[in-house]
Amino acid sequence: MLKRHTLVSKVAVLGMALGALSSNALAEDVWKIQSHLPTGHIVYQAEEAWVNNVNEMLGGRLRLELLPGGSVVAASETIDAMGYGIIDGDITSPAYFAGLDKGFAMLADLVGGYTDWTQAFAWCEFGGGKELFQEVYDNYDIHFVGCSNAGIESLIAKKPIRTVADFQGVKVRAPSGLASEIFSDMGAAPLNMGMADIYSALEKGVIDAADASSYVMNSAAGYHEVAKYPIVDFHSLPVLSMSVSKKKWDAQPKDIQQIITTAYRDLTVQINLSDMVSRGEVMEKDKAEGVEPIYWSAEEQNKMREIAKGVWLEASKESDLAHKAYESHVNFMKRLGLLE
Repeated sequence: MLKRHTLVSKVAVLGMALGALSSNALAEDVWKIQSHLPTGHIVYQAEEAWVNNVNEMLGGRLRLELLPGGSVVAASETIDAMGYGIIDGDITSPAYFAGLDKGFAMLADLVGGYTDWTQAFAWCEFGGGKELFQEVYDNYDIHFVGCSNAGIESLIAKKPIRTVADFQGVKVRAPSGLASEIFSDMGAAPLNMGMADIYSALEKGVIDAADASSYVMNSAAGYHEVAKYPIVDFHSLPVLSMSVSKKKWDAQPKDIQQIITTAYRDLTVQINLSDMVSRGEVMEKDKAEGVEPIYWSAEEQNKMREIAKGVWLEASKESDLAHKAYESHVNFMKRLGLLE
């Protein structure tokens, strides 16, 4: 009896030891996911909350660790970093990869195209956007999880810009590519500078306007303190994509893959509903401090879109990917009735 009891005890101890080893192995299964945003950004904070929620759903079988922009590699280098195993995934704007192929810029943001976050989201989920991204990412052995977005951007402006004609001579901060070309064709003088330089450039008169983020995010960053005439829901609706090393993705069971895929769709909803709910309060506070939100008429929006269409068409000739992105976006916009 004593020997049996001793044997059972040894088996129990061995079982606990193996269980501990198994738990440690699971705890060590961590995906390092780099964002392109700093920790103080509203969208980064939404990503952080999302990661925490997903980790609860995963129940310790896998853990996602979110890293701020630039903490491991530059935003333009995350594709290569996944290939080398330096990071496991990213949440970013694919426009950063335009150096690999100019088509990434159009795939990531059809500037002057969609007018509502649901339209861009529908393109990704039901208009072939997600499949086109995966076709491209297959070249880098990367799994494309999905394309969220943070809503349509507003333009920061120090003076009233109510029409296309009002852009004549305006010095506007804009990223290179489609946005700069569209602003230029409207008569503005685009300048490329980092996000960190926008406030001081507005304050010192280096620029008159800036392409940055959504109305709520621009207000939170303090831009409306020095630029009192924002154009609301104006022009840009960039993709916020998530991708993961294909090797890492394929190593996970189907249920974990589905949890992450489905949850990433929800990030889009959370970001945009939060923005919608807080906008009214933010806007009223801004108005009390002398801010005048400007809304363009449908006529002026259509004028800008006609200019944008010409820029899209020219950009579509730059690479095979650019052409595919152009065809995908334009065909879907026709389905939605946004283009004839």
